[in-house]
Amino acid sequence: MAYSETELFSLMEGIPAFPHSGYRILQLTNDINCPPKKLVEVIEQDPILTMHLLKLVNSNYFGLARKITSIKQAVVFLGLNTMKNLALAIAPIELLTASKSPAGPLTGVLRHSLTTAIIARKLARNLGFAESEATDGYVAGLLHDFGKVALYRLFPGQYTTILERRDLTETAFIDLELREVSTTHAAIGELMGRRWSLPDLIIQSMGGHHDADRCAASPLLACVFVANLIAQKMDRGHSGRSTRGLSLPSSMIHHFGKDLDALTASLGLIADEIDHALFLTTLQEEGPMAPSMRQP
Repeated sequence: MAYSETELFSLMEGIPAFPHSGYRILQLTNDINCPPKKLVEVIEQDPILTMHLLKLVNSNYFGLARKITSIKQAVVFLGLNTMKNLALAIAPIELLTASKSPAGPLTGVLRHSLTTAIIARKLARNLGFAESEATDGYVAGLLHDFGKVALYRLFPGQYTTILERRDLTETAFIDLELREVSTTHAAIGELMGRRWSLPDLIIQSMGGHHDADRCAASPLLACVFVANLIAQKMDRGHSGRSTRGLSLPSSMIHHFGKDLDALTASLGLIADEIDHALFLTTLQEEGPMAPSMRQP
């Protein structure tokens, strides 16, 4: 029998609060005129986030000629948008790396979330959204599957079994979840978003990213829904759903006017951007899962 909402809220007492620095960075992403000094101040108030960012910035991926020793230097060399997106990604992912359970089984989930985020931002830009709104779509895509992280923290053994079985059965992923842990990542994800007082767009994406009609009511949510499908189709990470028979729901054609194959093709060279970003997920073995969000 599925958990009630009250029971789920009780379970979530074992999940840490959303990092305060993450809240502040979310607020800053909505201000396209945010001064670099403000971002530097927010990051430097979080020693763990600062450590993770400096480790990432000094990785071979960025190939900087000199060692970066401060967040201020990092902003100068990489730019404000890149640093905002990096910080925004690392802050919630700290919830996973703080777990006593190994993060390995969720590597695919995080790769898929990053892919979805990049595609959602691209789709939002293509629909004519301002950059600040496209970034909102990016963040919603990044966090849409975070209910899986919560379920893995709460039920590491059972959820590892679910992740192992997903490619071996025709059973829908959410049905596997209900069978093993009596709830779904969408249900607990939406409650997590409410508990953390996240923006409504993120809450809706966490709870409704498998519901086409619910997402169709908002063009930005529609971007996340379709980005999730395209990410599955591109097979960048594991979302827990078979890619066989994927198609664009009729309610989404209203927004995008194309079938899924044509829409995927219209994204152009985004696969290169995704592949470059996913390279950084290999840093998980050496430290936090810290994907790159370099702005094109």
